[in-house]
Amino acid sequence: MRWITLGVLAVAIWAVIAWFEVLELIEWTSMDYIGRSAPSGVVGLIVLAGLTALLVALFGELGEKEPAPESWPPE
Repeated sequence: MRWITLGVLAVAIWAVIAWFEVLELIEWTSMDYIGRSAPSGVVGLIVLAGLTALLVALFGELGEKEPAPESWPPE
């Protein structure tokens, strides 16, 4: 379980670093849809933000103990 937590944390850190790199590389004056243009960069930022949100949710679920499966047969 600890390796999964460290893996999720490493991917989240990578996603945040990549987000800032994409933000820095966007050519805001270019409106083409290919390359480092604003529309392509904004889509990339949205995808990386969504990935980071999913990783935060996964990280939160890894620490939860409930809901645990109930014992069978019931006592």
